[in-house]
Amino acid sequence: MYLLSDEGRKALRKVATRSVLYAFDFDGTLTKLSPQRDQVKLSPITHEWLRELARRVPCTVVSGRALHDLTPRLTGIVPYLIGNHGIESPLISDESLSPMEHICREWMTQLNGDLGASLKDKPVELEAKRYSLTLHYRAAGDSDIVERVLKPLVQQLAPLPRVIMGKTTVNILPPGSGGKGGAALALMRHLRCEGLFYIGDDTTDEDVFALTDGLAMGVRVGSHPESQARYYVKSQSEVEDVLRFLVHRLDRTPETADVK
Repeated sequence: MYLLSDEGRKALRKVATRSVLYAFDFDGTLTKLSPQRDQVKLSPITHEWLRELARRVPCTVVSGRALHDLTPRLTGIVPYLIGNHGIESPLISDESLSPMEHICREWMTQLNGDLGASLKDKPVELEAKRYSLTLHYRAAGDSDIVERVLKPLVQQLAPLPRVIMGKTTVNILPPGSGGKGGAALALMRHLRCEGLFYIGDDTTDEDVFALTDGLAMGVRVGSHPESQARYYVKSQSEVEDVLRFLVHRLDRTPETADVK
């Protein structure tokens, strides 16, 4: 269902009456996707509406980016941040992260050796995020590179990783770790909220949309026939409209202030 339709807005108003944790993916959701990942930041309008929402209700951003990368882009806006596809969160201790860091170092050694030789002439970038790795292939132009090179490659890593496919990315996580859904749900329960609102744009966000318990509303950026999200918005630019709508509903401002 289109979230900004009459029926969709009716459902969103109902969610706004509940004790809900509002959770947002970052790249492609709060911001536009960009090949220059280091330059991505919130637009001034999104920054303002997200800050206003976070002043009223519990909010979190759940991203594939590492926390050290995500935090400066959201400083002072949202109190709770979850990074590395759920591996890094306010509820995770440094001690539990140490084994994952060790595994990622081992993988880097393998990929910098003979195992990674097949990548040297390919338009693939390896990003080390301390507790996970990501192979970016946006520059490849040919998604078949995933089937031909990347999938067989990651299956040779030891220990065998948990693999999460994304938009022009292959995300490599330590076995048994991560998942945006579990991390967002754990934070929701920790904050004693009764439900979770989540909006994201990627296959990595399907981990949240697939939750059978606790998910009050799942929203996909861009309609996708195989998504488990019940609602969608047409484009990333409409996320700003959703933020504005929520702030107005929480403030009980006149209906004319809502998204038209």
